[in-house]
Amino acid sequence: MSSDMVKLIDRLEQEHAAVREALGALGALAEAGDETGLRSALPGRAAVLGAGLDDHSLAEDATLFPAIADGVGPDLVGVFAAEHAEILALRDELYRGDGGDIAACLGLCALLESHMDREELMLFPSVRDLLDEQS
Repeated sequence: MSSDMVKLIDRLEQEHAAVREALGALGALAEAGDETGLRSALPGRAAVLGAGLDDHSLAEDATLFPAIADGVGPDLVGVFAAEHAEILALRDELYRGDGGDIAACLGLCALLESHMDREELMLFPSVRDLLDEQS
């Protein structure tokens, strides 16, 4: 089990890098107020922010979080899971394109960056420590 969890965390961290790359371009356009550029750039990031983000969230919610909840605390896991719902809702709002694209993009970028930072700096190292203790 611990080897599978380490591989999963490694994969999740790699996926974070792809998400950060996609967000960088979109965030810069949103910060510049370039809604036309933002709308043009969205399709090129759909693989990472669409199905990729869905798969990433599902892997954490269905596999990682249940496996670590006892060790790191169900409240902490619950916060991350709740943020997934917020992130996906903002992403869907952005891709729907029914107005508010700049605000949706800025909100998505801020929440995703914060979420990934806390996973990488707090959650993932804690899980690795737990796995080391168990082996």
